[in-house]
Amino acid sequence: MSVRQSFGFPLSVDVGTDVGRIRDNNEDSYGTAWLEDGSLFVIVADGMGGHEAGEVASSLAVRVVEDVIREDPDADPRDRLYNALLEANQAILEEGASSGTRGMGTTAICAILKGNQAYIGQVGDSRSYLFRRGHKMWRTTDHTRVQMLVDEGKLSEEQARHHPEAGMLTRALGHARMADGQPLVPQVLEDPLILDQGDTLLLCTDGLHDLVDDHEIARIAAGKSGDRAISDLIKTACDRGGHDNITIAVINAGSKIADYDPAFQPPHADPRPMDEGGTNDDDYQTFDLGGGAGHLHAPTVAPEAWDDTPPAQAAPAPVPQPTARIIIPKKEEAEKKGGKTGLIIGVVVTLLLLVFGGLGCAVGGVVLAYVLNG
Repeated sequence: MSVRQSFGFPLSVDVGTDVGRIRDNNEDSYGTAWLEDGSLFVIVADGMGGHEAGEVASSLAVRVVEDVIREDPDADPRDRLYNALLEANQAILEEGASSGTRGMGTTAICAILKGNQAYIGQVGDSRSYLFRRGHKMWRTTDHTRVQMLVDEGKLSEEQARHHPEAGMLTRALGHARMADGQPLVPQVLEDPLILDQGDTLLLCTDGLHDLVDDHEIARIAAGKSGDRAISDLIKTACDRGGHDNITIAVINAGSKIADYDPAFQPPHADPRPMDEGGTNDDDYQTFDLGGGAGHLHAPTVAPEAWDDTPPAQAAPAPVPQPTARIIIPKKEEAEKKGGKTGLIIGVVVTLLLLVFGGLGCAVGGVVLAYVLNG
């Protein structure tokens, strides 16, 4: 695609999608738009829910997020991304309720680029990468059960790739709450990524990164145009099984992706508490990306993982049933106890009269029991 100037910085964007080798339909969606102020907006979404539900969810997310992003071009891009993802979540919830489609949902990875500044928003395991000179500079962190285990040091990155729970998300659009029961919180970069000339921002669904390692993505794409890189990456994923839909967006700071430079050594992310970075919010941590690359918000307390479609061998957890209780006020309880006592006395008197006084007296006993019972 042709290069356009955004706040004096050259940007180009290409997008491609493929159904893969296993699926019958493509539940991924994407969107790109040049905004009124000269910013570039890009989004990639990976729908889930089966049949047409995933496709509906992902396309709805793309449409709603773009509409909200366009509403107030003067607002802070971070606020626009955050609010847009929340509104998309609500729209999918309402669509699922009206259509009766339980489990409809989607991931979303989106970006607003204002010149060389890239603002990133994310829900789920669709990713964003920053590549420089054929090397990975940075990428988003997946909202998955397996990523939690990696963060806790319980799994290596290699083990995580082949883990049976690799596809279990901890948050997704179309689900009101995250895995820990808290309301959905989109993840948005605190500071923008700063692109150099020749840098590449790549957004993709897990159909790519499940099958192609991060360093491979960087090397395969290096030195190519955006559309050629997308074609080669999709082919690589399909050659390795193509088990899912594959969608890739490539945003270049220039006309093509920079060549691979074996001498270049990218800096490594250095996790540190956010309060050391000048903020008072103790509920989050940041990742110092170096070189003006910004900070990535991430909850320090990882949520429990959930999955709307658990493996067949996993027995569903029993749903606790509430215990029925009837609470009787003290006054009423005393009255009821008195009534029961009267009834017992009446019955006893009736039996005695039947034995000693005949039928007529028995009738009187019944009347007495009725009176005592109130």
